Amino acid sequence: MDITQTYPNPAGHPGSGILARLLAPFWKEQATATIANSSGNFRREAHIEERHDAVGSTAEAPALFSLHGIGKTFNGGVRALHGIDLDIREGEIFGIIGRSGAGKSTLIRTLNQLERPTEGRVHFEGRDLLALDAAGLRQVRRRIGMIFQHFNLLSSRTVAGNIALPLELAGAPGEDIKRRVDELLDLVGLTEQRDRHPNQISGGQKQRVGIARALATEPRVLLCDEATSALDPETTQSILGLLADINQRLGLTIVLITHQMQVIKAVAHRVAVLENGHLAELGAVADIFTAPKQPITRTLLQEVIGNEIPPGVRDRAARLLASGEGRIWRLGFRGESVDRPALTEAAERFGLKINLLHGYIDEIQGTPFGSLVVAASGTAEAIEAAETFIRSQEISLEEIRL
Repeated sequence: MDITQTYPNPAGHPGSGILARLLAPFWKEQATATIANSSGNFRREAHIEERHDAVGSTAEAPALFSLHGIGKTFNGGVRALHGIDLDIREGEIFGIIGRSGAGKSTLIRTLNQLERPTEGRVHFEGRDLLALDAAGLRQVRRRIGMIFQHFNLLSSRTVAGNIALPLELAGAPGEDIKRRVDELLDLVGLTEQRDRHPNQISGGQKQRVGIARALATEPRVLLCDEATSALDPETTQSILGLLADINQRLGLTIVLITHQMQVIKAVAHRVAVLENGHLAELGAVADIFTAPKQPITRTLLQEVIGNEIPPGVRDRAARLLASGEGRIWRLGFRGESVDRPALTEAAERFGLKINLLHGYIDEIQGTPFGSLVVAASGTAEAIEAAETFIRSQEISLEEIRL
């Protein structure tokens, strides 16, 4: 059921429908900080401008969010989060992934305190959110935008009207609202759709409206709660491209949760993998893809890279191992090591016979990576020497025991 269709806001009373009243406090908290000064007069604080240097590298960027020992237990004793420790850096796209029920939505909602943790501390811009009173928390929430899986648009309002709503709730002058809405329509590519209603635009366009509305108040960070889960693959890529462009141009930190590793691969800089409320793995996306450490991570990666050895190949490899004539290696390549003829050189130098069983090569944000499963036959001494040589070429090597 679409609540905006069932409970539209009355004409001439922006934001007075049931959905608007539910969301108004959150929108108003975001809007007021950006457009109202201490004297009560309104001003246009900032405008959209490109920041080409914003994201070059986030490795040394300061933490925007710091989570320490975050736990959450719901009424009835259901434990959703267990001792989560992580930092989210300024200017990065940070992904949170896991199966359904892993705790992703609960975790992202602790960032703006829509869900208050029962254990641990959440710091935003150096401030402990759990130590703030209601007024202090309202001030912080003004700097945190959020978009949702099902868009949450008001059906009685046009595209432009939905984007303008947070600013109207804060009482901004009409001229400033129009200017800001025009900028955001251009940013998300919806200038020609400004006067259409939600039932006249596609799902992808609805999510673009949601993004524009979340950006209306110039937040420091954008939280994306399964923002592409309701979209088809082509539209998903379009929305992810828009988020990456916003991150690059505006230097906006983006936190997105998803159950699709393909989404992480497309745009994220770093990723946290959750399993049953625990932080299973955390690291740069390229590191997670090329050297996953936990079984849950390997399982989620199957969606993208198909790293599982096919049954027929596995049977042939098992027969080789049973004969005692060799070993099965899984080799991981990344960056320049993809182009090195390490296997050829190892075979020639140590007199090995090497057969390719399975493999792939792909790319993450301009960095090539790949994995090969090979069977190596030769003397034990030659195989051990070859393993040492291959690892010296910045190639990971794991012996597979079937």
